[in-house]
Amino acid sequence: MDERRRHKRFTVEGIEGTLQFSTDVDILNISVSGAALKAGRRLEIGREYTLKLEYRDDVISLNGVVVWSVLSELGSGPHEEKVPVYKAGMRFTNVISEKMEKLLDFIDRNKLRALDDRLTIRFDVISPDKASLNAPHSYTVTKLSRGGMLIQMDVPLEPEETFRMDFCLQGDAVIRVLGRVASCIEISDTTPKHYDIGIEFLEIAESDRVRFEEFIERLL
Repeated sequence: MDERRRHKRFTVEGIEGTLQFSTDVDILNISVSGAALKAGRRLEIGREYTLKLEYRDDVISLNGVVVWSVLSELGSGPHEEKVPVYKAGMRFTNVISEKMEKLLDFIDRNKLRALDDRLTIRFDVISPDKASLNAPHSYTVTKLSRGGMLIQMDVPLEPEETFRMDFCLQGDAVIRVLGRVASCIEISDTTPKHYDIGIEFLEIAESDRVRFEEFIERLL
C-alpha cells in the first residue's frame, strides 16, 4: 500500500536534518597533502569529507576538502546500465603527526611510482583493502508523516539507498531514523540544483519514538 495512503502527510516548516553517507572510492594518487579519487557519486567542491583508508589491520581517517570534481566517464552498473564515474581532488586538512606517520607508512608500502608535481611528491598507489568517503549532508523537511518524509537536498540520492538520518523538531528534540530513499526528483528552475527526495522510515530510535508520536499528534 502506498505510504501516503497509510499515513496523513503534513506540510512543515523549519525542520532541518542531516544524513551520513558513505561511498566507496578508488585512490588514483596520494601525497601527504592530498589525494586524487575516483567515485561513483559526484563530490561537491568546497565540501569537507572524511577519507577512510583500510589496509591490513589498520585504518586511517583523514579529513579533506574537495578542490576539484569532474565527470570522468560512463561505467557499467549492476544491470549493465550506464552510470556516471567522477574524479575529484581532495586537500587534506588534519594530517597531524600520528596520522602523518600512518599515511607515510601506507604510501611507502603501496607506492608504485612517483609522479612529477611542482608542490609535493605524489605517488601512484596500489588500492588499499578498502577506501571510502564519509560526509554529513544537510536537508530540509517539507512534508512529514508517521511513515516517512519529503526532504529537499542539493545532491541527488539513489532510490533504495538507506541512510542513518536525524532531524530536529520544534523544541530541539532530535529524532534519529533509518531511512530508505523511495524517490528522487530534480526540482526544475533551481540554481544550484535541488531535489525532492521521498524517504520511508524503516526504523525510529526507541528513545525518540515517543517524542515523534507526540509531535505528530500535535499536527493532527
